[in-house]
Amino acid sequence: MSLTLVLLIAAFVIISFTILRSVIAPAFDELELAAATSDMHRAEAALRTDIENLEAVTADWAPWDDIYDYAGGTNPGFEKSNLNRPTLDNLGLDIMVVYSRESAPVWGMLLVESQELPVATLDILNPDNSESAGLIAHTADEDRTAGVVQSIYGPMIISSRPILRSDDSGPMAGAVVMGQFLNPARLSRLRERTEVDMTWSPLESGAPAETTPIIATTAAEIVSTNILTDIHGHPFLELQTRTPRSISSLGSQTINAATLFLIVAGVVVCIVIWFMLNHTILRPIEELSTHIGKIRESGDLSQQLSMDRGDEIGVLSRQFDSMTADVHDARQALLEQSFKAGKADTAAEVMHNIRNAMTPMINGLERLRRSFRVTENLRVREATQQIASDDCPPERKEKFLEYIVASFDRIEAVGGGAIEDLNVVTSQAKQVEGILSDQEKFANVAPVAENLIIDEVLCDAVNVIPKEESNPVALNVGKELGNLRVCAHRVGLLQVLGNLILNAYESIKRSGLEGGEIALVAADEVVGDVAMVRVTVRDNGDGFDNEIKAQIFQRGFTSKTKGNTTGLGLHWCANAVASMGGKISAESAGAGRGAEFHVLLPAARGG
Repeated sequence: MSLTLVLLIAAFVIISFTILRSVIAPAFDELELAAATSDMHRAEAALRTDIENLEAVTADWAPWDDIYDYAGGTNPGFEKSNLNRPTLDNLGLDIMVVYSRESAPVWGMLLVESQELPVATLDILNPDNSESAGLIAHTADEDRTAGVVQSIYGPMIISSRPILRSDDSGPMAGAVVMGQFLNPARLSRLRERTEVDMTWSPLESGAPAETTPIIATTAAEIVSTNILTDIHGHPFLELQTRTPRSISSLGSQTINAATLFLIVAGVVVCIVIWFMLNHTILRPIEELSTHIGKIRESGDLSQQLSMDRGDEIGVLSRQFDSMTADVHDARQALLEQSFKAGKADTAAEVMHNIRNAMTPMINGLERLRRSFRVTENLRVREATQQIASDDCPPERKEKFLEYIVASFDRIEAVGGGAIEDLNVVTSQAKQVEGILSDQEKFANVAPVAENLIIDEVLCDAVNVIPKEESNPVALNVGKELGNLRVCAHRVGLLQVLGNLILNAYESIKRSGLEGGEIALVAADEVVGDVAMVRVTVRDNGDGFDNEIKAQIFQRGFTSKTKGNTTGLGLHWCANAVASMGGKISAESAGAGRGAEFHVLLPAARGG
């Protein structure tokens, strides 16, 4: 046992170290990667902020009456007072150009490393360059051009807007272009502002560019690389951030310290527990464990341990003997009661389903009885006697013949209805036979699930609705029911849908509503990555409140106040749907506002 304890503590230390290395260490690595990603986002955000600031300056100058008149050639004094190098220095600009309406430069200044150079030397503002059109000329008042671009003097951010009046009215007088080079000084300012070690370098012309960020990890740092596109959408600048791996280093130190602590604690625990286990705990627990193992293997709860000890383990053993004796007695009583209750439930549920199936049979037989009595009021025999009489005038014979023909037409029509009723009775009789046969053959076997088209089952389920000559209930069946397939037990699903449809019909009748309607719809649904089909039975009948909703599927509960009700129908439906791997639920907006019953079943495999 001592050796086992040592091995157990050692295994605990090894497992803890493994968990620390496999769970905690990766968590530190993920934090580092998140920090590296955050650094890249901060670098990109800082660059975007500079672009937005440049846009703001351009937006402040472009809609200005003074520069509008100057670009149009009517305010020459504007150049002396505003267009000079101090203005560029105050605005932090490296280039500023004012263009006329004809895209001709009116004034411009370019500063490269604090030296003034001709604006014409900047290739991105060359009128012969097709990609310069979006900077020096605009086609609409709301045109905006801003972003990064590569020039012969290096990468730069640039912004261009059409020159308008101070109230943003036109027509355009030209365009104003402002820019700032992405030089080492700007890079240094961005590093200080973001506290991110970032660098950028232009891409060589024609070099392939990776469109997604790349993260490379070394022992000392994480290097994140992203490609930026210019104002024309072309990749041109490689942005790189470097994040030191200080977090993973801290994590490694933490794991090593925790492992050392576990080793020391394990040694101390082994020494202390060795003395306690040897005589005080291990032997009696082994005896108790052996006794429990015997009960588990044999299943005989009547066995008693009878450990004669005065300590806590002795009290535990006596309590255990008392508990097993009580559990043994309770199990015997529960098995007997469960058998009786199971038989009673099965019989009650089967009789309930048979009663639902018998309802349309009884209605059909009653209609047959009325159909067969139609001949009582027909006087065909008297008409034939009159025709056979020599004293009957020809015109009267003709009328009698018409009466006989009409009588037989009536009999034929009633016979057609009787045949239809017989078909319903036959179908329901077969359904009853199927219920009884299913109960007889598979009473102790789980029902066999089939791939069923819902519409095929509904053809028999809707027969529970009685045929009425006045104020009939409309039945609307969704087209999708003919396409959706479920994996369910045919007879069980038939009884569930029959129960729900009959309940909907009775709810409408209880409400006394004219124009009652039952709607049947279905839809695909995914529940926890499992494909399901939701079948909804909706009516505009009585409805129910939240109090009834909480009890509606309980055994013995019913909201019906008249008739022979048992409260078994919906309880049986819930059990039947659950046995098929599905769920059933009920919804209602309140009393008198109709109800919806949702049956969720597994979708058939393969469609």
